Amino acid sequence: MRSAVLSPNVNTTRAPRVLVVDDNDDKRFLLRSILEKYFIVLEAGDGASALAAIDEALPDVVLLDVLMPELDGFEVCRRMKANSRTAEIPVLFVSVLDPDQHVVEGLDLGGEDFISWPVNASELVARIHARIRSYRPLSELRNVVEKQSRRLEEEHRREAAREFELEQARAVQQRFVTNLFPHGRGLKFAHRYRPSQMVGGDMFDVIAVGNDEIAIMMADVSGHGLPAALLTSVAERCAEPGLLLRWLNRQISSYLATGEFLTVFLGLWNAASQKFSYAGAGHPPAMLLTPDSRTVERLSVSPGIVGVMPDGEVPVASIQLSAGQRIVCYTDGITEAMNDQEELLGEDRLAGICAGFCNVSIATLVENAFREIDQFMADTPQRDDQAMLVLEVAPSAPALQ
Repeated sequence: MRSAVLSPNVNTTRAPRVLVVDDNDDKRFLLRSILEKYFIVLEAGDGASALAAIDEALPDVVLLDVLMPELDGFEVCRRMKANSRTAEIPVLFVSVLDPDQHVVEGLDLGGEDFISWPVNASELVARIHARIRSYRPLSELRNVVEKQSRRLEEEHRREAAREFELEQARAVQQRFVTNLFPHGRGLKFAHRYRPSQMVGGDMFDVIAVGNDEIAIMMADVSGHGLPAALLTSVAERCAEPGLLLRWLNRQISSYLATGEFLTVFLGLWNAASQKFSYAGAGHPPAMLLTPDSRTVERLSVSPGIVGVMPDGEVPVASIQLSAGQRIVCYTDGITEAMNDQEELLGEDRLAGICAGFCNVSIATLVENAFREIDQFMADTPQRDDQAMLVLEVAPSAPALQ
């Protein structure tokens, strides 16, 4: 775990200090990207490191995840409030947990606020400003709260207009979950896409490239402002996943609002060589299944988030595939599905599910996997889109024309 790290982008003599505590590297990266324009940002990757950083640095605000191993967020808050040196530091819980069930517990422990993940960037910054008591008089603090309340009221009035935009986003999204897959290039496909009640950004596409290649894209967009033309051009440019990812990272930043981001997995299959090349950023690792041995290998991609990553080289990996092997691509709406015990499904459970159905058809694998996911979730509401795309190397690739 990383200990506290200081952002270099803020004037350290004037700006307040915010400690971000989360065991997920990508979430800390995103929060730091949002906050470092306004605050000195420190980081801690677990509860023990957080307590040490709080005691040493005495930050002005702590953004605290709830679900962490060993010392969870509630225990960190309890220990903070029991320490006279740190008891007055405001704590804002940032969590995927249902706030209706957990906000009372967090407030009883002394937390000042409970923010649901994913966050609204402007609201998060405003809430932090509202909690920094030592940097402005109480009257100014009240004005900030009142302004934020008016802003939230205006946001609610705009909700009706947003609903229309979201319906348009659904139409765009459907273009990327098509049933029309290329044939005759040595691969078979099966998929399922299940939207949540909210409009999410899960998208995948499979298109033919050149004479004997197939491009695969699976993406998770936090917002819905990305134009269809930009994402359509992604697959059409997929001559080399690493170069494409660099291009996408540069192009997409102008379309992303503050706090929006994109994770993506890109693959390129060559039917002649039976080689599969892949790259990505921040996306859950695809899984390589070998039915004969029931083994599962994770095809990990680069960390970071498309649109805000440094413009550098992107690692590309290649594997040689043989008949019967399968690749399972998915979005984090599956691995972050939660049951009534507040446990996440996780990559290990998903790998076990896929391995258990490795000797049935890929269409049956997909349907059985979603049935197992439903049984795990039981009556817990689905909070995010869930998408799965499975490709299988055909027993014998037909001759190319």
